[in-house]
Amino acid sequence: MPILLILLCLSLACANKFTISPQHLVLKVNSGERVGWVELTHIGRVPVAVELTAHERVLDLEGNVINAAMHISNDFMVYPSQILLYPGNKIKSQVVLKSKERIGTDKAYILYAKEVPFNFPQEESAEKKVSVGLSMTINYQTIIALETGKAGSLTFVSSKSISNDSIEVIVENKSSGRVSLSRIYIMAGGKKITEFTGKENSVMPGQKRRFKFKHNKPLTAKEFRYGMD
Repeated sequence: MPILLILLCLSLACANKFTISPQHLVLKVNSGERVGWVELTHIGRVPVAVELTAHERVLDLEGNVINAAMHISNDFMVYPSQILLYPGNKIKSQVVLKSKERIGTDKAYILYAKEVPFNFPQEESAEKKVSVGLSMTINYQTIIALETGKAGSLTFVSSKSISNDSIEVIVENKSSGRVSLSRIYIMAGGKKITEFTGKENSVMPGQKRRFKFKHNKPLTAKEFRYGMD
């Protein structure tokens, strides 16, 4: 096997050092649920240090996470927040919503699992000598969802042409519940539209979302409808 391929395989093996589950941690706050658990599993060959932090989850109009706006949130306590994982380890960490106040609207955060530097004791080995300089860091994101059980809905905000045959429609979630877009369709002038942008991630209360699709003219509030398949 060529040396370059061997080195690539070793680097990939080192990169996949741990996993975190679940990828979607749901706290049913309407039932008083304030505590959840995530589990980190070591799947690599070398030890790894992991830091867990909860962050505000900010989306753009297309529904994409804005990483630059991902500031640490003070709404949660994560314990342990710093974990040393050795090969074969499985360690659970507790995620606690600090506030005891009633949560009136659905909310979403991001739990960020980041590999951090740590000087683990190491033994000299042929494998260590070969893999020097190939270490890659892996980070994971888990969504923390606070669910109230309330229904969500979208309200028409505006529409305009963006080209000769395409328009955009901006909607806003003015309700208290999230709106999942996994099965959404738009009715425009009696025509069912299933292909459009902006389906990435649910629309949370207070958020706006932009849909772009092919249509001959902008829609009015009366002309815009949506539904779920």
